[in-house]
Amino acid sequence: MVKTRQLLWRFLICSTLLVQAALAQSLTQIQDTVTNSDGTPFSGTVVITWNGFTGSNGSTTAPLSTSARVYNGALSVLLVPTTTASSSAFYQVVYYGSTGVIAWTETWQVPPSTTPLTISAVRTSSTSGGSTTGGGTTTGGGGVTLPISMNQVTGLTTTLAALNSAIAALSAQLTSFIGSSTPGTNAAFVDAETPAGTLNGSNTSFSLSKVPLSGLSVFRNGLLQSVGVDYTISGSSISFLPASTPRSTDIVSAFYRVSGVGPTAQFVDAETPGGAVNGANVTFSLAKTPTPALSLKLYKNGILMTQNADYSLNGSTIVFTAIAMPILGDSILASYRY
Repeated sequence: MVKTRQLLWRFLICSTLLVQAALAQSLTQIQDTVTNSDGTPFSGTVVITWNGFTGSNGSTTAPLSTSARVYNGALSVLLVPTTTASSSAFYQVVYYGSTGVIAWTETWQVPPSTTPLTISAVRTSSTSGGSTTGGGTTTGGGGVTLPISMNQVTGLTTTLAALNSAIAALSAQLTSFIGSSTPGTNAAFVDAETPAGTLNGSNTSFSLSKVPLSGLSVFRNGLLQSVGVDYTISGSSISFLPASTPRSTDIVSAFYRVSGVGPTAQFVDAETPGGAVNGANVTFSLAKTPTPALSLKLYKNGILMTQNADYSLNGSTIVFTAIAMPILGDSILASYRY
């Protein structure tokens, strides 16, 4: 059983790297925690507009826009690199607060990268102020109306189709690999634990209730933290590095496995919940009922949603809150045990 799990994890890692490598050839991920000028987490919408430019493959990209919702400071978006295009290529980034008013604007230059980049790595200028004409439309730049439909963003439909196809292929291969085995019978899990420690922007030391055996995933505001980059782990003690020190308003959670014997479990990975992603529907359904409920990891655009804050779970039914409601173009994936 242990050998099977080891082979499974190696297969997962290799397959994930292959998917990422295929997608990273054309898109760069920008992932960061956005704060207001007073240090509080930013919540709202970021509209990213690029001027027409010629890409590295000779294709011409028209002036179009995309948007990303930011929850409690967490931002994650995939963009076409500009530094490999014409010299005049850049992104104009407009931050809209929760009231729809422009908070500030920035200019980004995005290089090719196989790893996520922070905003500071791509920002070339930042200005405050701005005006709106109401209804989510900005003045200048041709006027962009929210929400942006998928067919307005060059290459988005193709990229998402490739991603979904790769995930489906990976899921089928995993099902074939696992066969009729029931992993999890000799492992115990800790789900969505809030590490003990003071959230005040200066304390870096936190502790888990148990010593992780394997599979530790630490999330801060829905963003997966990297061991050795964002934090270190010693036994059950987590030490965040200075740049990733949690603030008082941050949400920190941990998932991991521990020594022991747990109930027989089966796994669902990268499932797309059933339901219309249209900016109006908040109810989605899973193929199975997560058991326990906190084993559910629900991602929207790569950001982990917080159960009982961003959404509620009743059996196999997911109900998003109004502020976390998926809009057209959003990607939703779920992983859980049952």
